[in-house]
Amino acid sequence: MELRSGRHLRSSVQLGSLSGGGGADRISALPDDLLLLLLARLGCVATAARTSILARRWRGLWTLLRDISFRGVAFDSIEPALRSVSPSVSLLRISVLCPPKWQPRPQACRVTSLLSAAARLAPEEFVLTLPYESTQYSYGDKLPSFDRATSVVLHSRLILLVMPVNVEFPALETLSLSGCVLDLEALLARCPRLRVLKLELGNIWSPGQDLKIQLASLQELIVDAGQVPMHLVDITTPSLNQLRMSPASHKHVWIK
Repeated sequence: MELRSGRHLRSSVQLGSLSGGGGADRISALPDDLLLLLLARLGCVATAARTSILARRWRGLWTLLRDISFRGVAFDSIEPALRSVSPSVSLLRISVLCPPKWQPRPQACRVTSLLSAAARLAPEEFVLTLPYESTQYSYGDKLPSFDRATSVVLHSRLILLVMPVNVEFPALETLSLSGCVLDLEALLARCPRLRVLKLELGNIWSPGQDLKIQLASLQELIVDAGQVPMHLVDITTPSLNQLRMSPASHKHVWIK
């Protein structure tokens, strides 16, 4: 486990040996790095944040975690929490809770706001999983730059994204997209170091639609088109050494 100080620690702390029998709060007396290690083992930032009620010593400590994971958290709760987190995190993983049917319809462009808040933290790895109910009323959300990200995973049933002209992904090496409607050619042109590309297109691709990928740095390409056949698949990737496509019933496939 890497902490913000750069130290690597193993979770050998036994909570029972620290609690004592006299009621003294010996855990809170530990250095920040050890307390952060304990919080990281909780696996969810929402749970880690609840430790703030234990003592003043724990208050706000979770905002210093390098690995930030929101698991099954309500959409409207995530962005306020992100504003409390210190930038330059190693991992930012967000899994949005599917809202109940009786909840009011989400406001437009809410995904744009969430992505911007995530980009502010400059994560090295970014994973976002959105239920359809969180995106069905939001169109043309803007994809911001993730300057430090080496890996980005965007997973949704349907999300419509646009890219402003100044958006770049200079460090990105792995990209996984599922249910994302966007200008793929324009996106790849802004990923000069991309090596691995994974696409799930089944629920967003039209029968007979073409797929064109041109990227000199790409080494691995995985395409899942579900049951939708493509008319033309044009792949120009001179460094490609691994290709997986399904289904295989595409009319014309060009690999260069």
